[in-house]
Amino acid sequence: MRYGTDLRHPVRMPFRRCRHRARVGDAAANHPLFPEVTASDLRRGGRLGSTRQKRALAAGMLVLAGALPSCGGPADPSERTAEAEASAREMADRIVTDLRAPTVVRTRTADDIGRTLAARSEASLVAVSGVDTAHPDGVTAVLLVTGSGTDGAWLEPEWITEDFCFALRFTATSVASPRLVPCPSPTVRPTFPPAPEPKVPSLDELRAALATSTPDEPAVRAALARLPLDPTVRVDVAARDAVVGVALRHPAGGTGGYGCLFGRVRAGAVEMWRPSEVQLVPGELACRATESLAGYGRQPPG
Repeated sequence: MRYGTDLRHPVRMPFRRCRHRARVGDAAANHPLFPEVTASDLRRGGRLGSTRQKRALAAGMLVLAGALPSCGGPADPSERTAEAEASAREMADRIVTDLRAPTVVRTRTADDIGRTLAARSEASLVAVSGVDTAHPDGVTAVLLVTGSGTDGAWLEPEWITEDFCFALRFTATSVASPRLVPCPSPTVRPTFPPAPEPKVPSLDELRAALATSTPDEPAVRAALARLPLDPTVRVDVAARDAVVGVALRHPAGGTGGYGCLFGRVRAGAVEMWRPSEVQLVPGELACRATESLAGYGRQPPG
């Protein structure tokens, strides 16, 4: 598709170039509504002071408007589909970028991956194959993504939508780039059993693990690494003024919520506490080590 550009207002306009360039002035001069108008009137510079010149300008605009359909016309179907496919692929690329975050790459089973993808609103999960990412073939998921494109009309373009399917292959260490595949027929969204609650250490277990640690960040990280933590538990550690803050965030409730364990390690003392549920609602505590350093969440809200 070629594009025309108005030099005064550089706007991208999807229309094809005319094969025959008619002179608007000549066409207007022969227009039956304005027999007194000459082509030279339209080509002459200067101000449009006379009535005849103003009529000439109006006639030229009228003829030009009538000529536009012959220059525009609908886009080629293949161009329209390519534009919609590019839109869908861009969305699939963004999804893969999100899925390459470490917390998602550590997902192991096909059910875990399926639950993660089924929760996304910008695409529909239509198929999952494989057992887990430990297998050489990994896990393959197919997402249905809707792309959009214009029909190519100039004055009143209409947007069209088309569905495309992309295969995403998960391994133990990465997520492959999306690959365009035929959509399954019929399209049925798979279902998955509820996610099991992750194994989270108790406050006493954490206190015992950190009791022998010195109040420096590397030592605290090493002590936490020796615990059999579930892969879904996010560990955050930060140090300030000879005090080390610890935060363990884990999934809870199976609805996207999370639980949190806070701790502070200082010379000769280890503090551990659990913020209340109301303190973990969106907009409140995010379960970060900097929050534990500040002592947030130690007391329930009054």
